[in-house]
Amino acid sequence: MALAWLLLVLAVFAGLAVGIGSAIDASYHPQHEWAGYDRALVHFLELTFWIGAAVAVGSSLALVLRWRIAASASVVVCWGGLVLGGTVYLNSVPKGPQYFDRYAGEMHFRIPWQYGPSGSDSPAPNGFYVSLCVDSLLATYDEACREGKQVSVYPPKLGFASEELSWQRRQNAMKQAGSRGGYEIYTYSIPAEGTRGELTLTYYRRANAEGQLLKWVTCYRTDSCERRTLMGGYVLVYNTTESAFSEWDATDQKLAALVDSWAVPSTTVNSP
Repeated sequence: MALAWLLLVLAVFAGLAVGIGSAIDASYHPQHEWAGYDRALVHFLELTFWIGAAVAVGSSLALVLRWRIAASASVVVCWGGLVLGGTVYLNSVPKGPQYFDRYAGEMHFRIPWQYGPSGSDSPAPNGFYVSLCVDSLLATYDEACREGKQVSVYPPKLGFASEELSWQRRQNAMKQAGSRGGYEIYTYSIPAEGTRGELTLTYYRRANAEGQLLKWVTCYRTDSCERRTLMGGYVLVYNTTESAFSEWDATDQKLAALVDSWAVPSTTVNSP
């Protein structure tokens, strides 16, 4: 039956135009509050295609057998049921969680979905990361946030693990380049290799009197830097620029205040 095949073609176009986008959104934005709706829509479009194909084939066979009424009825009933049932099904899909539990070591945080929190959802040696506009602290899913950046939160041991190892291995090869704002500055040159020219890294290091690493910044020749800062019981990791040096500490404090606002107080059970 021509109508059944036309509806099947429309279902295919809908699957390509809407289903692919919804599948991508559900895969790359699993914390979004509408991720569940996107997944439900993809499943419904898949079901629509298979039912539509079965109806098209079945109604065509019915016409060959001269069962015209049965052919017409099958198209109307099946597609009418898909439209009504699909509407009810999609409208019944609830929004996703408004908060996600994440951990940095044993520290527990409850983070709004708008920050796209990913990482450990139970106590573990690793941490978690969120996405936000560092200057305004707006979440990446806030319409006013145009350039969201990743900010990671790690337990102290993991947060400085590679930096401590680099310090131990490369310290003798590093050249001291003075100090600035309480940081010791070092440079480390990586010899040219093949078509790549020599690469010079600049390290900003701050430690306490006992030698414990408090802040570590690695800057590259493109003015991009990765900053790691110990803030109480966790380490903040995010990208910045060397030209924003005067704002580094203030940015640490802003980010730490935001992260601390997500902290879930630990409960201590007193034994009788």
